[in-house]
Amino acid sequence: MRTVDLIIFDLDGTLYSSRATTVGALECAVRDINERHGLSIPQPTEAKIMGGVGNTREDYVHGVLPTVPDEHVDETADLIWHWEHELIAGGKGSLFPGILGGLDAIKASGYELAVATNAGTSYMNFVLDYFDIRKYFSETRCAGEHGAGDKGDLIAGIIQRLGILPWRAVMVGDRSSDIHAAQKAGVWSVGCTWGFASSTELDGADQIAGSFPELLELLKEWPGRDAMAARHIDGSSQDR
Repeated sequence: MRTVDLIIFDLDGTLYSSRATTVGALECAVRDINERHGLSIPQPTEAKIMGGVGNTREDYVHGVLPTVPDEHVDETADLIWHWEHELIAGGKGSLFPGILGGLDAIKASGYELAVATNAGTSYMNFVLDYFDIRKYFSETRCAGEHGAGDKGDLIAGIIQRLGILPWRAVMVGDRSSDIHAAQKAGVWSVGCTWGFASSTELDGADQIAGSFPELLELLKEWPGRDAMAARHIDGSSQDR
């Protein structure tokens, strides 16, 4: 008997491979903000650029470009999104290999799907529509929507909106922030190794998947309510 009903996916690093567009967008945004305001903000390394993926846009700018003056943080974030849009539309971005077939297989197996991302609204919507994957998801939520303070709140809002019990939901993501958000919301977590995580970043996940076929097999054999209760997460609600 299936013990999971809902699979919630992160976007960047889980469904969408944003390395080419993110690195290019940062380089263009730094060039533009320097030219506009006579600044000398240094170009960050690719490792630093990708290390910040998964944060909200303001935290991303502060972390990757710490010398950007506070009064230019929003403008810099807007420039990054502008260039992300241009590069995606120019064919520089892509879904990870196997994503479409994987989403088809998971959907066909009867699971409900959703997206929770720290990306901005315009970015999330553009990626979902450009790659024609919105049709797979019953709910999509991003940072700043619905009064959410962090991704844990996004997950909690999704399961409440869809009427899913926490112990029957799984968050799939590639960063430690996805694992922590799942723990905060009281849902299970799967760390996906095809994204941008460091070697130890996913150590706290309930399960690790190296591919979508492996993810589907994990879901089929997922432990039930008793296992969740044993982890001291509230599993007191009755089944659907």
